[in-house]
Parts: sequence; structure tokens; C-alpha cells
Amino acid sequence: MSTIYHQLVEVLQSSLEIQIGTLLHTKGSTPQIPGALIILNKEQVLFGTLGGGLLEAHAQKTAALASLNNENSLQLINFDADMEDDIGAICGGSALYALDVNPKKHLHVYLKLIESLHQNKCGTLFSLFHKQADQNLTIEKYWVEKNKTLPKNVLEILNSTQLNLHEIIENRKAKWIKSTLHSDNNSEVYLFVEPIYPKSQLLIIGAGHIGQALANIAPLVDFDVTVLDNRQEMTHISRFPNASKIIYKPLNEGLNTFNITTNTYIVITTQGHRTDVEALRNCIKSDAAYIGVIGSKRKSVLIGKKFVKEMWATQEEWDFIHTPIGLDIHSKSVNEIAFSIISELIKERHELDYLGKRKKVSAVILAAGKSTRMGQQKLLMPYQNSTIIKSIVDKSLNSSAVQTIVVLGSHKDEIKKELNNYNVNFIENKLFEIGMLSSIQAGLSAVDKKSDGILVLLGDQPMVSEIIINQLITSFQKTTKGLIIPTYNGKRGHPVLIHSKYKDSIHQLNTAIGLRELFLNNGKDILEVEVQSDSILKDIDTPEDYKREFNYADSVP
Repeated sequence: MSTIYHQLVEVLQSSLEIQIGTLLHTKGSTPQIPGALIILNKEQVLFGTLGGGLLEAHAQKTAALASLNNENSLQLINFDADMEDDIGAICGGSALYALDVNPKKHLHVYLKLIESLHQNKCGTLFSLFHKQADQNLTIEKYWVEKNKTLPKNVLEILNSTQLNLHEIIENRKAKWIKSTLHSDNNSEVYLFVEPIYPKSQLLIIGAGHIGQALANIAPLVDFDVTVLDNRQEMTHISRFPNASKIIYKPLNEGLNTFNITTNTYIVITTQGHRTDVEALRNCIKSDAAYIGVIGSKRKSVLIGKKFVKEMWATQEEWDFIHTPIGLDIHSKSVNEIAFSIISELIKERHELDYLGKRKKVSAVILAAGKSTRMGQQKLLMPYQNSTIIKSIVDKSLNSSAVQTIVVLGSHKDEIKKELNNYNVNFIENKLFEIGMLSSIQAGLSAVDKKSDGILVLLGDQPMVSEIIINQLITSFQKTTKGLIIPTYNGKRGHPVLIHSKYKDSIHQLNTAIGLRELFLNNGKDILEVEVQSDSILKDIDTPEDYKREFNYADSVP
């Protein structure tokens, strides 16, 4: 994987003296969007772009002057030239950019950013600008992975502006904020919020002519390419100079070594339908954002019927598969087919990332109970070098859920303190003694209005894995059903995922029956998801449960 930030770190670790320009805010029509980055010295542009032309010429001139006075600056440029102007731009907008004359100061921040991208994690780069009268503009930078704790000064500014950080991150659009919290007549404070995501992963299964052509063009449109094939002669590095990784293994074994996430796009183009089927069977239930299989319409129909008949997939899971693959551009040659596939990938990626095609799920963790049978607040008890409540919160934050809400009741202050450094939303249920349903109802009030589903997690189920949580969310993405329930050997368990359309119905439920009433009344809208662990059937209520499950007898008074 190579990004502008990789190039920046490489230059910062060299002996070169550079400056960086960051596009912060635009108005009207401009050549680039906020977040665009340029790396330059006093003589030339080294990497990146702010939009080219007039804007970069201005940045280059500013950099040359800044190299003399060594001062950061904020620069505003207008694109309002007349048609007769041979030099100016006629877009009609304006652009604000920052010039950082000492980016080496923030090398440690960029190193953390790159480390996150290598782990396929997204986050936010916060840039804090402070300008005092007659003093140099100071710049502070912070990198925060998604759902991790924010720096105090950043959090104060965000809270004062009442901006929804979750929404900024999910929309993937940078935001320029003027703070009124610390500003006065002699001082101005600004915050630039920049969501940064890793490149989309493209896993090409099959290293033949089409796979080779696709691997050559995909990096040009910001896909990080991995090629997998079971034929050694096809996986030579000389055939895939632009691929980040080449895997020569049996297909099922190779897929087991590859971490498929919601940012993974899979193209199956092997040497025959048998190996296509083998590859698809091993990834059809994965979290992948996209799975496409090459082949004719007839082949697609026959394979689809077999998958459903053999119960290798549900009909809805099969309907998620793109086959025949690629946009219909009347492609005939290998390169044309590769371009039709990459066109479909670009379209799907845009619809998922920016047009809301991917359903958003908020997690609600129930942590309000009194733990009467345990004899102490069980959520604060040790569990795997942490505590019970921290363990389930960690799994929620690391899952595909876009928001995590913790419902408090009994021992609210102690639990809130235990989660002090976690980026979660707290909501108090003052009626927690009525029962679990009251906590679910309280949690709904804190769910983001744009969420499509609510994942209800029990605070005393730390043994439920992140894999199971993501499996439920993935199933929700692929189904039209509104109630998702995990099962193990035919027995239903927790957590459950509920479509947001049931919000009003949940508030009308009988507290004596709870969510069970919702499931009884809407049986046709239930999707059962078989999981590979009995953890969904267990929780921790008594000292005996705790000792039996975790062998922590010495920790229990």
C-alpha cells in the first residue's frame, strides 16, 4: 500500500527540507476537495496536488517566501478571473490552504497514521491552528483511530460546535471549524477534521490474463491489490509488478490467510468453474464489500442454483454476488473486460462509501443491571486482563458498528469511570429496575437517526467475539429481514440486531415480556444466523457462572 502519507513520511525521514500544503476549505467551484495534500520545497512540487494550475503556483510562491521567514500561514485564493484572463482561473470559487513549514514536528503523528492504514483501520487526522496577534501561526496535529479517545482540546472544540463527529467520519468529508471557545480579539483558533481511510483492498483470485490485466490498472484508482492463485508458474512477481502481495497457495488455504473486511473487494477469475466454486464457497459468507465471479449468464444461473440447493448460501447471500461480473460496456478483449470490472468496482465503492448503500448499525450495550445474584457489580469484575464491561465495549468499538452506546443504571458512576477513556455515548436509564426492556428503550434515544439497525449487546456477555458481532452485521447488510438472531445448534441467543423501523414498536412492548414480544409478533421478518460458538447462549449472572466460565475463583470474594 502506498499513499501520499507514505511518501510524506519517506521524505520526512530523509535529509530533505520540505513544506506541506493542505487544502482546508473551499467555496463554490474549485479544482480539488478539502484534505488534498501537497509536498513541496522552495523550488518545486515533489508529491501530491492541491488542484494544479493557479493554486499550486500560489502555494509554490508562498513556500519560497516561507523558507526565508520560517512561518506557517493560512492562505486564501480566489478563482474569479475573467474569460479573457490568460493566467487566472474562472471556476468562480475560493480555496483556503495551510502551509506547514515544519512538518517534521509531526512525524510521529504520520507514523501512527500509516501504522493504522497498514492494519486496515481508519481514523481522523485533527489539525489545530492557533493564531495570536503578531505571532507565528502554530499547528498541532493528532491522529485518532476510529472510536478511540479524543484529545481533550479537540473534544472541547467539537462539543462547543455541537458537530456530529460520527457523521463527519461516515460521510468521509473533511471539515474546517472556527472555534469560538478559545478565540478572542487577539487570537483565532481553528480545527481541521480529516477522516482518512485505508485504500480499498482488491483480492483477485485467479492469476490468468484477466486477473493480470485487472491487477495492473486497479492501483491507478486506489485499490491495494493482492493476487491469489494455486499455480506457481502464474504467481511470479514479474507478472504483477503493481500488486502489493502475491499468494501462491491452495485457494481455501490462501483465503484463510487473508483478512477479509468490509473494505475488501473480491474478484474471482480462476482457470475454471470448479475452482471458481471452491473460491466462492470459502468467501461467500465473509464481510467483503463486494464479491464478483466471472462467467456467462448461463454459468451464473447454474452455480447460483447449486449454491442454494446445497445450502452453501441463502438466496439472499447469492443475490449479493455480482455475476456475470463487470459493467456491460460490450467488452470483448481481455483489457476491455478488465476495464468493465474496474468500472463496476469504482461504482460499487462510491455507492457504499458515499451514497448510503451500506447499512449503518449502532450498538447498544446494556450495562444498567444491579447484579443482585452476583453480590457485586459484575461488569467491573476482571476478565482476560481487563474487565467484563471493557471487554464487550472493546469488541463493539472494533466491529463494523458505527456507534457504541452504553446504557447506565446501577453503579453508573463506577461504570462510567471504568470507561472514561473510551469513545462511547452514555445514556442513563433511570427506570433500570423495571427490567432489560427499559434499558433498550433508553438506548434507542441515543441512536444516531441515520442508523439502519440497532445491535443489542448484553454487558455481561464478554465471551461473544467480534467475529460473531460482524457476522450479524454482515448478514444484516445482505438481507431484507429486519430481525437478526444468532443460533447455535438450533438454539437462539444474543446479541440480536433489529432494524430501525421497529423503534416505535419497541417503545410499545409489554415490559413483562420484553423483546420476545417483538419477535413473536414479527416471526416472518426473522433471519436466524448460525454461528460457530455457544457463547451466544451464555451470560454471567452468578459466582458459579463466573468460576465455571473463566476459572477466576480467586477473584471472587
